Amino acid sequence: MTSSDPTKEKILARLVSLEEEVEQLREENEQLRQENKRLRAKLRWYEGPHTPPSKEQSDQEKSSSSDGDEDDEQPRTDGGSPGRNLGHDPEWRTAPNPDQKLEVTCDCCPECGEHFDESAGVSPRLVEEVPNPQPPEVTQYNRHYYECHSCGTQTVASHPDCPDEGQFGVNVIAQSALSRYDYRLPYRKIADRFEQLHGLELSGASAWHATERAARAGRCEYEQIRQQIKDADVVHVDETGVKRDGEQAWIWTFRTEDHTLYAVRESRGHDVPVEVLGEDFPGTVVCDGWTAYPAFSSNLQRCWAHILREAEDAAEDFEDAEPIYRKLRQTYVGLQAWLETDPTTRERAQMHRSSESGLRSLVERSVADEPVATLLGKIEGGIDHWLTFVGEPAISPTNNAAENALREPVVLRKIIGTLRNERGMFVHETLLSLLATWRQQGRNPYEELKRVVKSNEMISRTHAVPAVEPSR
Repeated sequence: MTSSDPTKEKILARLVSLEEEVEQLREENEQLRQENKRLRAKLRWYEGPHTPPSKEQSDQEKSSSSDGDEDDEQPRTDGGSPGRNLGHDPEWRTAPNPDQKLEVTCDCCPECGEHFDESAGVSPRLVEEVPNPQPPEVTQYNRHYYECHSCGTQTVASHPDCPDEGQFGVNVIAQSALSRYDYRLPYRKIADRFEQLHGLELSGASAWHATERAARAGRCEYEQIRQQIKDADVVHVDETGVKRDGEQAWIWTFRTEDHTLYAVRESRGHDVPVEVLGEDFPGTVVCDGWTAYPAFSSNLQRCWAHILREAEDAAEDFEDAEPIYRKLRQTYVGLQAWLETDPTTRERAQMHRSSESGLRSLVERSVADEPVATLLGKIEGGIDHWLTFVGEPAISPTNNAAENALREPVVLRKIIGTLRNERGMFVHETLLSLLATWRQQGRNPYEELKRVVKSNEMISRTHAVPAVEPSR
């Protein structure tokens, strides 16, 4: 041993120091692991396995305001908010044609009082204004009635602007319904709005009755929407909870490319899809894993967004779930990329068999953790329904369309709290369906509401209840 070699005491001291550092790092690592677990649990509270995929955004994705290299972005110095993205053409609002032109002149200089001989030019400015709120128009319709001398039938003459019942006209009825279901106002506030803007005195109950009349007038069109959905090849279906007189009920949504229908029922069973779509519905239902759907139909497409999120959550907590999540993710991403190549029907069938075989081998593995076993059970339970989209180009692998359709009812649920009775359920499902469908089709909800009210096809109050009896 040379004089430069460390002594035994120094080596032991160094080892002790390293052990202390390792122990300290272990403690710090454990603290970070616990903090990470706490934050992930908090994240799952807001973005659980059933969070719509449209609400999630990958860490690698950039917002529309952050395109391009950060070094190339020039900070604004005018104090304004960020404008258009670099390289994007500006968007200008189309200038309207003026209804009138006013010449605005000045006689003398405001500083010295010198009289102006003539104008040096014109500085035009377009100003858009809405007219002052108008007072209500009160019209008395003297509806003549007649009696047939041949059969004795009595006939009362009708007018398109005169509803069959009540004292409120078409605009009042349409605006009441729109204020409730588009602007989300309480009925008391709807009444206040009519009085403030138009001097029309009515109570909150009157606003409710006007909204109910809009629903009864639109029920015929509601049934037409239901028929269109029954005839569709693919329907996205989902449901969420809602209160009916403080008791649990559910609002179901049935959505196609051009139509959306809501049904408020006290049942969450397969009897609701049977009622809406028919017992022998031949199309494909895109849905989540709720048991009512396989009880209704065997032609399903299970939502991949749900199972991928559940697998990812399990992988964060259990090591056995990590390869399961990776396999599911690779299968889904690979299929999506492969389908973009526009394969033939035969190629689709071959890929369907190959992918199903891969999923079956995945669920055959043995795992020790019960939550991971539950995940495999969910995959196995839907083994016949995960890959329907591979063989059918028109079918989406996720149920994002139905989940998006439930957003508006969820917001209204937070505002309304509970539906009072069956009439409230009837109004709720009818108007939500009409407004959602008209928006899908690019139609003006206000004009459409006036149209259905003018049609005078209002059903009676005795029929203004959901179509099925409550399930007990």
